[in-house]
Amino acid sequence: MILQKSLQIKKNNVFKTLSRYYSISSSSSSSSSASNKLSNDLQHPILDKLKSKETIKIDDKQRNKKNSNENHLFKAKTQLMRDFIQDALYNPKSGYFTTKEVIIPENVQVKPLNSLANFKEYNNYLHDLYGQLEHAWLTPVELFKPYYSRAISRYIVEKYSQQQHPDTPLKIYEIGAGSGTNAVSILDFIKDNHPQIYENMEYTIIEISKLLAEKQVQRIKNKHPNVKININNTSVFNWTKTMEEQECFVVLTEVIDNLPHDKITHSFNGSFETVIHSTLENSLSKNQKHLIREELSKINDPVIIEYLEAEKIWSGKSDQDKSKLKQKLDNLLSMFKEDESVWVPTVCFKLFQILAKFFPRHHLVLADFDYIPSIVKGKNSPTVQHKQRVKDQTQVKYESIDLDDVTLEVGSCDIFFPYEWDQLYKMYCYTNKDRIGFDLANVKTFKHKDFIKQYGQQDLHLTETKSKYNPILEDYKNMSFLIS
Repeated sequence: MILQKSLQIKKNNVFKTLSRYYSISSSSSSSSSASNKLSNDLQHPILDKLKSKETIKIDDKQRNKKNSNENHLFKAKTQLMRDFIQDALYNPKSGYFTTKEVIIPENVQVKPLNSLANFKEYNNYLHDLYGQLEHAWLTPVELFKPYYSRAISRYIVEKYSQQQHPDTPLKIYEIGAGSGTNAVSILDFIKDNHPQIYENMEYTIIEISKLLAEKQVQRIKNKHPNVKININNTSVFNWTKTMEEQECFVVLTEVIDNLPHDKITHSFNGSFETVIHSTLENSLSKNQKHLIREELSKINDPVIIEYLEAEKIWSGKSDQDKSKLKQKLDNLLSMFKEDESVWVPTVCFKLFQILAKFFPRHHLVLADFDYIPSIVKGKNSPTVQHKQRVKDQTQVKYESIDLDDVTLEVGSCDIFFPYEWDQLYKMYCYTNKDRIGFDLANVKTFKHKDFIKQYGQQDLHLTETKSKYNPILEDYKNMSFLIS
């Protein structure tokens, strides 16, 4: 029940993520020309690395017609899985997060948790709260405000105090700040408890949504007019600012779960990438036909190749480490195995490379899901959900429905991924190992409960129900922190 509830407590700051992180060009290109643009060197802008084999074709017979049938063309698109998910979530005209109201309305306020009797009342309260929201979700930042953000603040201040140059102003970068709740809560805490740090600090938000960026500026500036606040209305994958040479903190709370993945299939014939073919009847009629199908193709995407090679290294499975006999034995055994599909975090891999390149002295504060139950096939598969309108006595409410397929109508559902936290840790260490001052000993992982216990101990009595059940500790058991 707790895991299922944790699934639902999602996404006030979610209009966003990949839409914050990269956007796929809608221009036509052939598979070969797209591949030629990509190289294994991290280039700038990073967006070029993430473009894949996307083509748009129009039926030749329809192309030659110059009458009203021009409004009835068939458009076909071929994409890698990550690009299809990008469209499904963040297409400007039809994406889930760009066409749905996913930000919690300002009139929705969470009750003080210490006013609730016990776990049952807490659970029923959340169920009723979510029933009122057609698409919006609550994150820990919103549900436990300001105490969740205060725990993050304590970690940041503790780490900042250990810097080699304590006179350097504190700099915080938050990627995907949603409504700005986390930023306001962090600034409130530092102002009240560390005024000498607050006086000179800088807070920078990287936010692709123009609407959210404008709201963040207004909300934060109203509360903290004297702090240097920078709102960059751009994607971190298009980061064009000067490299941040100083120590800084990069904060991502419930962000990477919405970063698109690629789907790889391993069989005795080799490994294959998943390509999505979708056809849309571009008709003036409301009854548009949208056909979507998956196809396996030999892996030739440079980002996938780079990721898989790197994964072998950080997992200790590199072919160079195997004897020829062991390689032959593995190849022989693979003939007797069933095909295996795996969802791989290629976009998060690129995000970590960007942080290493443009923020070489950063300290990471990342929180997200380490497990999510899913009925989609494959290892590390995403959860696919949409909210369905139901009638409860005299009220209209909404309930979450799990789906078993990703290749659904673009914009119809939320798609979010869990991460194997030990692999995420290794991926981060691998991508950051060569940056200035990187110390592997400083990279740590915490379960959600352990992090809150260590850095939020002072506030625990404020989130405890009357029965001593404490949601900030006992809920979100399927979340973890990665810090550096």
